[in-house]
Amino acid sequence: MQIGVVGLLVLAVIATWRGTPVIRRTPLDQVLLLLAGVFALSTLASGHPLEAIGWGRLWIVAAYFGVFWWLEDGRAAVRFARWLVAAAALVAAYGILQHYTGVDWYRGMLGRRRFVHPRIEGAHGYASVGFFRNYLTYAHVLILPLGFALASRARGTRLVVVPLLALALVFSTARGAWLAAVAMVLGLMVTSRAAATRLVLLAGVAALAAVISPGFRQQMLPALTDAETNVGRIAIFAANLDVVADHPVLGLGFGRYQKAARPYYERHPRADRRSHAHNNFLQIAAESGLLGLAAWTLLFATALRFGIEAVRRSTDPDLHATALGACLGVVGFLVGGLTQYSFGDSEVAMAMWATLAVLMCVREAGTPGGMRPPVAVPRSGHD
Repeated sequence: MQIGVVGLLVLAVIATWRGTPVIRRTPLDQVLLLLAGVFALSTLASGHPLEAIGWGRLWIVAAYFGVFWWLEDGRAAVRFARWLVAAAALVAAYGILQHYTGVDWYRGMLGRRRFVHPRIEGAHGYASVGFFRNYLTYAHVLILPLGFALASRARGTRLVVVPLLALALVFSTARGAWLAAVAMVLGLMVTSRAAATRLVLLAGVAALAAVISPGFRQQMLPALTDAETNVGRIAIFAANLDVVADHPVLGLGFGRYQKAARPYYERHPRADRRSHAHNNFLQIAAESGLLGLAAWTLLFATALRFGIEAVRRSTDPDLHATALGACLGVVGFLVGGLTQYSFGDSEVAMAMWATLAVLMCVREAGTPGGMRPPVAVPRSGHD
């Protein structure tokens, strides 16, 4: 995924230099620039800018620009979304197989250590991790294509791919992804009467999973009923709320979290993980303060506002469905981020940025004087 994103950027530079204006402005340029400026201000205000190694993870935003630049019109955005859904269906099928067998042929071929293991010690069945390092990353990546699948006009996608993705998400045992899926269907119900059927379908898939997989029942019930399971997460949240209370405006300094947050975790020794806040909103607030959180929220509020405009304006059914699916995916990303710092997972972030690119392309296609296919500009007077 990362190699592909870098390749898109390199090709965009080469194509633009050779006369085809692939690189162009995007609808989110201003809010992205504002967000970067607030993050930079937070880092400088901390007084320790050299400790801000977390800036390196922001290169993932390149996925937004690379995908947007190369989607020449709304039809290309629709095709991209369809390919994304098809790829997700294959990965979901692999994840379901993995739940029952523990297969990890991808890492096996590369000679890497296997990451497939039971979600809860002693439970039968495995938490689906797909091709990724852990079940959380796997699940939150699938949330984005699930949005496109839920809004799809294709009957086969709704009847086959949606249940496939839903079952893979259920087997991932990632509660944040479950909440995200429910929120997406509820959001769909605002625009479509048929969405109620899809909610029933997802509930049926979850019930079916509990019936056909004893291992899933063993993993699910403690997660929902055992208070000790959540003690570590509550301590993590408490530590980061302390950070926000002590540094409300600009936070610890964007990019300095892993070093600067250590003293706060010492106050809450029951925190079982200390790499991040396990919550997108809390992480941004701790790193860059409430000012950074406001800028971050503005980015997604602007994207969703543009997306809703695209849904309302699109007279083409395919463009309408793609815009709606992208909006659902973004909503799922935000809801899922209440239990996980998915903004910092490169795999999830790349899928999210690509989804935003699709949404902005559809929005541009429906705007008067919007997107047009790139036209080659001769560099000289000769053919």
